Amino acid sequence: MPRKKKGFELGDVKEAARGRWEDIFSRFNITIPTKDSHGPCPFCGGEDRFRFDDKYENGDWLCNVCSDSKNRDGFDLVGKVTSLPFSEVIEEIASIVGLQATSTITDSMRKQWAEEKKIRDRINQERELKKQQQVARQAQGLYRNPYPGGSSPYLERKQVPVLPGVKINHQGNVLIPAYDTDGFMWNMQTIYSNGDKYFTSDHEDPDGNKKGGRTGGCFFLIGTIELTDPIIICIAEGYATGASIHLATGYPVALAFVANNLPKVGEALKAKYPNAIFVYCADDDSAKEDTGLKYAQQAVAVSGGIVVLPQFNKVA
Repeated sequence: MPRKKKGFELGDVKEAARGRWEDIFSRFNITIPTKDSHGPCPFCGGEDRFRFDDKYENGDWLCNVCSDSKNRDGFDLVGKVTSLPFSEVIEEIASIVGLQATSTITDSMRKQWAEEKKIRDRINQERELKKQQQVARQAQGLYRNPYPGGSSPYLERKQVPVLPGVKINHQGNVLIPAYDTDGFMWNMQTIYSNGDKYFTSDHEDPDGNKKGGRTGGCFFLIGTIELTDPIIICIAEGYATGASIHLATGYPVALAFVANNLPKVGEALKAKYPNAIFVYCADDDSAKEDTGLKYAQQAVAVSGGIVVLPQFNKVA
């Protein structure tokens, strides 16, 4: 009877492949751009939308064209490009990095790898926090001392006023700070006259990399959360939508800025106001495939509450 081939533990292959993904990709004739730079996607072929960052040391990559390619790893990319089953991808990569079916990996080796990973994770977290703090200082300075302006073409088109805490600079751009639940300002969204929206962290550093600021779980609060019974908090995406809801209802509205931040903001506010009722105001005006509704439903699963789809009169 033939001897059954020994399988590989995914964690063992990941550890052995750490730091070697560029060579691994080349063995499959997969061409990727230089680390942290943009280039064509080797799977979908999208031009200048693919980035290999190896963020978690698993061959991690992102593509803005592939609809299902958020936070993918090297195993996934090899599988997509070669159409190999996942089990064969693991075997092939194991062979490339020198693991054999008869290799003996001991518990002490796995324990050492786990300890080394904890150290790397801590270093990466400290590095990420430092970048976030740098962006926070820059955002605070931009918000604190802008040359003031009188009006915003964007807000005039949307027919909403400038509410407390929002500023307009001399270029007519809208400045909206992003706070955590402790009131610390981590970032700032700028809405330009043409409607383009950017965080301070969206701008690139001299090396062409994003600055790495924090946005997850951060929000801007329109109105005041009163500690009454019941506490009702609305959560919306953009300023125009949130301001309209607040003016129409009188309820406080937390702006999550973008759809995928709705669950994070809901989770943060739930921790601070555990008895609050959350009303998620999904904004699908410009979203694709009901993105706003999808994330609002995810947020309800985290914090409870309801989802509503506000209807507004169309403006230019």
